[in-house]
Amino acid sequence: MEVTTNTQRKGLPRSLQFQRMERIVKAMQHPTAGVPVRSQKLFLTTVPNAFTGNDVTEWIMQKLSVKDSVEALHLASLLCYYGYFFHVTTNGAVQIKEDNELFRFQAPYFWVSTNWTTGNTEYAIYLIKRTLRNRQRHGLEEHEMRALDDLKKKLLHQWDFVTMQAEAQFRVLKDRKKTDKTIIDSQERAFWRVMRPSPDETSVLEMDIRNDLYTFRPIKRDEALKRRLEYLQQALTNRVRTKSSQTHQRFVRTKALYRLFSFSLCAFFEVFSDYDPFLGHCPPSNPWLTSDTDRWDLMQPLVENPTQLRVRRWSFNCKELLSDPTGVREFMKFCKADFSTESLNFYLHVQEIRNCPLTTIKEKADAVYREHLAPNAPQEVNINDTIRTKIIKLLSNPNREIFLEAEKHIVELMKKNSYPRFIQSEQYRNLLQNASNPVPKKTGIFHFVKDNYFRTSSSSSEDEYDSDDSAHKGEAAAAAGTPAANTVNKTQPLPAPMAPGANAVNATSVQSGGGSDGNKGNPRK
Repeated sequence: MEVTTNTQRKGLPRSLQFQRMERIVKAMQHPTAGVPVRSQKLFLTTVPNAFTGNDVTEWIMQKLSVKDSVEALHLASLLCYYGYFFHVTTNGAVQIKEDNELFRFQAPYFWVSTNWTTGNTEYAIYLIKRTLRNRQRHGLEEHEMRALDDLKKKLLHQWDFVTMQAEAQFRVLKDRKKTDKTIIDSQERAFWRVMRPSPDETSVLEMDIRNDLYTFRPIKRDEALKRRLEYLQQALTNRVRTKSSQTHQRFVRTKALYRLFSFSLCAFFEVFSDYDPFLGHCPPSNPWLTSDTDRWDLMQPLVENPTQLRVRRWSFNCKELLSDPTGVREFMKFCKADFSTESLNFYLHVQEIRNCPLTTIKEKADAVYREHLAPNAPQEVNINDTIRTKIIKLLSNPNREIFLEAEKHIVELMKKNSYPRFIQSEQYRNLLQNASNPVPKKTGIFHFVKDNYFRTSSSSSEDEYDSDDSAHKGEAAAAAGTPAANTVNKTQPLPAPMAPGANAVNATSVQSGGGSDGNKGNPRK
């Protein structure tokens, strides 16, 4: 592990912040005026070189003139978060309280400012060194195992060197005394808890370099640019380089994944193309294109006689069966005959909790627990103790997802046990055989026009126009002082034309013109 010198430390981010904290920690470690460090009793064991959280709080209030105990606890917690001392039991940072929890000072070699340039190689050596020791006491956690797998891929070109360094440090550590070995191991583990925390925790070292690098004192422009260039060059030297062969392997793997995804997508559309009423010819007829409305009745959530396509869809997977209320009803009939209704009843009760009002969640959750999860429950389901313990802890303040893990576990059990038996049963074959298969109707040319839209010849629009025109003419003639005659009915034959000056013989069949020119017939063509 490369140690940063004092000259390099001044150019690091938060350098003044680290200097102030380190001055306080050095004063705490003073042999006479510092925090009292001694061997402490923890149950039946003796912990060397330890102190309590109450000792730190009292020292800060006395030596730093802090009157508020809350402020003293906050300062002590910050020092613990930055790794200047750590909790003995967890080997990590915790919130400092005025109690007898034991802590231990971190060695200056493991301070953050001393090892700011620590990279992936040192972390990989530390993880491999822990795998060589007792798994019960020094085993890796889940996120550390994932980190080790990632580092093995990144540092594949120098993995032999990493393994050799870890084995050499492990041999040197074995020759030390048991007490020294325990202290060094706890200090190293606390250091990496600060430098590489778990994904669930936030690191105190996360920052924005533009805001924190040059905020304490004014710096000239040339000097600031020079320091930024040095920092970027240092970041480039620590960059992980990947071989071209590894890049080609990743490209081939990604290409294969895309090909597999495209094949699965095409297979999905081939299976479900018959169930799309717009893209396919899904019987019964599409009510948006034809006047047939049978589809609305046959595709109700609960029907007595489902269609053949609907029954066949239940055999695709268990999710399709459980998402159809008619399928759930038929599946429940089979489970009752098979004496295995516990899992399906539990699944249905969980769906009720997910959709019920907030005021009834606790009542329903308690009822589900008593019915399916409590010891000697009437319909007890098969789940492991880990899931059961989590549910019991959440029963005091339940939410809609309290049975989520149990639901997933029960659905997997149904996929393996009762669902395959239902698909292969005589009941399902009878449903598929007796299911209706409606014949689709053809769509008309003007499928968007209603049947009673077109008019007959006796009430055509032309007659309406004629009657309106005659009414207007009659009103005009009455205004001019000439009596208007009735209009000619187009269904009757027209009379012969009359000579000028002759009187009108049939006023009901001849249209009068008015004026001194005589009557003139003006029938509308």
